[in-house]
Amino acid sequence: MKKVISISLVLLMIASMFSLNVFATTEEIKVTIDGKAQNYDVMPVIENGRTLVPMRAIFEALGADIKWDDSTKTVTGIKGNTSVELTIGSTNAKINHADFTLDVPASIVSSRTMVPVRFISEALGCKVDWEDGTKTVIISSKNTSLAPLISTVHRNVPTSFEKSNDLNDIYYFGPEPLEIQEEKYAEVKKDGQLVCDEKEFLADVRPLQGSEFGSYEIIDVEGQPFKKALRLTCNEVPEKDSKLIFKTNATPETTPGGGVDKKDQMLFVFRFRLVEGGADGLGQVKIQIEHPKTYAKALFAPATSGKDWTIVYMPFKGVQDATGIGIRFGYAKQTIELGGIEILNFGPDYDVTNLPTTSTEYPELMPDAQWRKDANDRIEKIRKGDFTVVVKDKEGNVVPNADIELDMFEHQFQFGNAVKGAINTDEQYKAHHNINFNAGVLEHAMKWGPYEQNPSNAKKQVQGAFDAGVKYMRGHALFWEKDLASDLKSYLTPEYMFTDEVMNNREVFDEKCRQHVEQACTDFKGQMVDWDVVNEIINNTKLRVVWGNGVFKQWFDWAREYAGEDCMLYYNETGHVWYDEFYTYLDEMTEMGVDFDGIGIQSHYDGDLKMPSQLMGLYDSLRKYGKRLKITEYSNSIPDINLQGNYTRDVLISCFAEEMMDGFLMWGFFDGNNFRAYSPIYDSQWNLKPAGKVYQDLVYNKWWTKDAKAKTDSSGKATIRGFYGDYDVTVTHNGKTYTDMVAFHKGYDNILEITLD
Repeated sequence: MKKVISISLVLLMIASMFSLNVFATTEEIKVTIDGKAQNYDVMPVIENGRTLVPMRAIFEALGADIKWDDSTKTVTGIKGNTSVELTIGSTNAKINHADFTLDVPASIVSSRTMVPVRFISEALGCKVDWEDGTKTVIISSKNTSLAPLISTVHRNVPTSFEKSNDLNDIYYFGPEPLEIQEEKYAEVKKDGQLVCDEKEFLADVRPLQGSEFGSYEIIDVEGQPFKKALRLTCNEVPEKDSKLIFKTNATPETTPGGGVDKKDQMLFVFRFRLVEGGADGLGQVKIQIEHPKTYAKALFAPATSGKDWTIVYMPFKGVQDATGIGIRFGYAKQTIELGGIEILNFGPDYDVTNLPTTSTEYPELMPDAQWRKDANDRIEKIRKGDFTVVVKDKEGNVVPNADIELDMFEHQFQFGNAVKGAINTDEQYKAHHNINFNAGVLEHAMKWGPYEQNPSNAKKQVQGAFDAGVKYMRGHALFWEKDLASDLKSYLTPEYMFTDEVMNNREVFDEKCRQHVEQACTDFKGQMVDWDVVNEIINNTKLRVVWGNGVFKQWFDWAREYAGEDCMLYYNETGHVWYDEFYTYLDEMTEMGVDFDGIGIQSHYDGDLKMPSQLMGLYDSLRKYGKRLKITEYSNSIPDINLQGNYTRDVLISCFAEEMMDGFLMWGFFDGNNFRAYSPIYDSQWNLKPAGKVYQDLVYNKWWTKDAKAKTDSSGKATIRGFYGDYDVTVTHNGKTYTDMVAFHKGYDNILEITLD
């Protein structure tokens, strides 16, 4: 048990922070262990924000035996079942023979081997704190019993469910029968205006990207309610689907040049079949309808079909003047045909649930998929622990046969959403946020430009999130090297940062950046559990194009200094996590010694649906960096509510089954809430969608421990297994009841001792 706990603590430690003042002199740094001041013949030193202390002294003070291999310059400390191994000059370390990466290596100072105090202490099961006022490292060797309870808020979480709490008893939303879809379409077609038909669509098709990969032709069709079809052939599969797009000059406008209103509910309809090739007997396309200049997408959805004609319905809305229509088909060597194409406009506020939708079925999303059963097995192992309650009387005697009940009231895992100003003005928004989320992040107000312009706006939204029951808040984002927002008017990074005065003077540039980090991190110190220090760095380089990637180290060092010890620092990235550039940046940041703790994976799957095997493969590939992971901006803006439900279910499961993962935050949770038309959980009228049923069933039913009961044995102990989180504990004995609130979190012994009067 101790061995497992030590390893878990170290995994957490790798992602933890230790904020020290880099300007402090070495004489100022003190170390205490269990309240006792430590004296060393060589004083502690600071390297890259980490405190190094003499090796032998710290190991012996913590009760570990030491072995030294002079030939390899390797030291091994052994305490109980835990071994810690470091090599002079190397950032590679081992704990119980498992590999870990240090921020700074062990080194020789004044003939003494110096080692990182936090790494050694936490590896051996201790808690490490930093007291800034006295410049003291505070080590406690007796802190593994219980995690601190940082919030006693009991949110109004769901308590009634249609499904059992068996992890494999899942919701699955299948497609409607074809005849019902066609009946729906015939009925609702009367309510809409035809704004693009097959003739207009096929009149002017041309390659937009990738004529070297594929071709097209207009063909005659027999036996269908349409006479012409678009035949598309992919001869060579491109690296990215964006490399093979064919476009039509047709638009979904009522009149030429009339544009499209973002509030209008529209429907794209077509018939589709595979002629030859394909993948697993299926042809695949993706339809995009976007703004011709900003490329903001109103529709970005996939469809699959076998060799029989399939009718496809795709509702869409949400982007003003999205008139450009394209078809992506570079998914396999395939020949496919599309016909019977129509686009209808139903006007604003039309109920999307009236419209037919076609659920694309994916093998990995089917209810009997083996990967999900394996993932649920991992969830049982990594998200649950044994919680022990020891009951004694006031004389210290154990109390057998006491009744113990545990009721979970909060997750340790972070389930959250991007908060907007409505958190303070809309009671419906606030109430539904309280029901669903223990975590939050501001969508816009904490970014550099908006925050500097109006700090009170961000502060009010943060307080509104706390008032709505949020326990964990993320800071987003200190540096996003983008000038203008999507409105092409407001600045995300202040306009002055791009002037010659700043961009031609490194000293001025650095000071502006430092002041920004100091202000933002200091204003929210103690409120943020983590900060996105850099955001979307692959596509946005407007500052580094002048100063280079070396600024990362300074930015993270400032964040470490000002954000506080308990705040984790993240690199947050878009869909570029799927490409080689992402790993190139991670490698470079590691080589530069950038002090970051976590990797944020935005996860906007609004058309490009990555399957669970792909998601889990991504998480596996990131483990080598030793950083914590978090889904930071999940969106799934697809009109097919059944597919949205099935997909959201399995993204959640694959995320929760990853041991390095600490949270899952959505970027909008009801339709029209954020930057996309469709969000999970609720429609625009607060009706629970299939994805909402899935979410609440998983988070509050299957992954929630309630009414767990046991009796203390002859030694006064009762042990209950449950999901890691915060609990109400009730002890009843001889007609008397004792209650407490306790955090049973991963990485602790989770032993609660209760004394009855």
